[in-house]
Amino acid sequence: MRFGLVGTGPWAELAHGPGLVAADGVELVRVWGRTPGRAEPLAQSLGVTAYDDYAALLADVEAVAFAVPPAVQAEMAVEAAQEQLDRAEAQKAT
Repeated sequence: MRFGLVGTGPWAELAHGPGLVAADGVELVRVWGRTPGRAEPLAQSLGVTAYDDYAALLADVEAVAFAVPPAVQAEMAVEAAQEQLDRAEAQKAT
């Protein structure tokens, strides 16, 4: 399953990113962060691509792992779920 990592702070760098890279059945392919300039170095260290657009990341992955503050996680999770629902509806229509 293709994952995107949302967040670039210490949890993303020390736990979520390396954990996703090491997990069986997971392909970490994208990183996005709220702080400009932090996604690229983290993405490079994980061997993936950095994105500067959250919606673009969502369009390119099957799942996301959140490493952002709880205050923003809920809204971002709803957006990610809606992207997946829209994708599923589009696939049904074809």
